[in-house]
Amino acid sequence: MSLNRDAFVEDALDRILTQYRESPRLLGVIRYDVGKIADVAVEIDSIPSFFDIDTAAGDQLTLIGERMGWPRCHCVCVIPPLFGYPCEPANPNLTIVGYCEDAVFDGCYAAGSGDLCLNDDDVYRGYVKARRYQALQRYSIDDLQTAARHIWGATAYAVSMGHGRAAVAPGRGLTDAEERELPLAFRVLPFAPGITTYIHQGGGLIFGYGTGWAGYCEDAGYFCPTRIDPFACA
Repeated sequence: MSLNRDAFVEDALDRILTQYRESPRLLGVIRYDVGKIADVAVEIDSIPSFFDIDTAAGDQLTLIGERMGWPRCHCVCVIPPLFGYPCEPANPNLTIVGYCEDAVFDGCYAAGSGDLCLNDDDVYRGYVKARRYQALQRYSIDDLQTAARHIWGATAYAVSMGHGRAAVAPGRGLTDAEERELPLAFRVLPFAPGITTYIHQGGGLIFGYGTGWAGYCEDAGYFCPTRIDPFACA
């Protein structure tokens, strides 16, 4: 509940001893001075609202992310565009272009590094929310799925593959920006230490029986997980 300035002032005046309440000038001075204090108190009271993870923007959201261990900018592998034709599944670290564009052949380059920044507040907010699960070591499949939905929306889901493996699926096609950000997504998602990470990029649900699987009578596709190493260049 926000601080009410008038109530703050009147509460202070109510504390004045009876013998001093007959002096309007004294009351006026006290009301003025307490009013200035109330203005400061109202401003201070409003500060936490600017650091609500659901509504914070700009520098305030950046400060929240940094204190949660997830800044806006991250060092990623940078590989020049390669000659060729795109194929599925896409490698988020590679940009494939045609033969009439400025590019190099695969194997004829030296990978470098650069910064990838999450400048869009709504995108960054999703990553910061996902970071909460990682920071709190909430490593269940349900928590992994919830974190993935903060990044990719309600279509995302998580799959336990057994034997120390797990996959997440956006459940829809990714934009070019989201493809480039995949290494960051896999750095922030709450995979338990030692778990091998995969992505399934097919849209919709997956064929299979039981809870969380589509069954063979639904509009679904085969499970095609691709290994993701968020710190590798290949």
